Amino acid sequence: MKHIPKSRIGKLGFTLMELLVVIALVAILVTVMVPVVLKAMKGKGLSMIGNNIAGFVAFSRTEAMNTRQTHVIVFYVDRQSLSTDSGLPLDIGPGMALYRINPNATGDDKTINYVKQLDFTGTIGGDVNFADAWQREAQTGPILGLHESANKEFAGKYKIAILPDGRLLIPEDKPGYVLDEGKTKGIKTDLILTDDGERYVFIDFNSATGAVKRSKVVNREDTDWP
Repeated sequence: MKHIPKSRIGKLGFTLMELLVVIALVAILVTVMVPVVLKAMKGKGLSMIGNNIAGFVAFSRTEAMNTRQTHVIVFYVDRQSLSTDSGLPLDIGPGMALYRINPNATGDDKTINYVKQLDFTGTIGGDVNFADAWQREAQTGPILGLHESANKEFAGKYKIAILPDGRLLIPEDKPGYVLDEGKTKGIKTDLILTDDGERYVFIDFNSATGAVKRSKVVNREDTDWP
């Protein structure tokens, strides 16, 4: 066993004062670094959801074409519970949910069948929501070509129908070519997202190909969007 000189006994470890100094230094570092990290993360949630929406639409088109049945993407502005085939409630909003429409349902089959959802809450970098002005202007009426039961079930909600051939039925489809030009003003697209009203992402859906384009994260002062 190693012998410890008596002169060192009682001097091993940290003193209370040393621990207090370390804790104070850690607290100062946290105070300085947290705002820096949060600032760097701003807009990350918007960018992530923009990418996720593109993947969600691609998945939805694949489902419609593989099943040869019309599907509908429903946009939920407020938080609410959905009923699924499992019978368990599922919370969503703000976000999007995909449903398969079976117009020939008989017996225990359902005409409207829940498939999948994309929730905007809890996103790394901050929660994402639909821009207020977009919510006011979004067309929430029935879609010509969508089954009557679906138009009735999702009345008052913005929705996009996906036909079995992959084409999208978009209410008042907006031209998204401005996104190719890198403009940040005068933009009119099918969907606009925000995180706190200070940053936006503009998203356009191509009705023929199902392609999804999105802008970069745009600061409020750089756009004329209300």
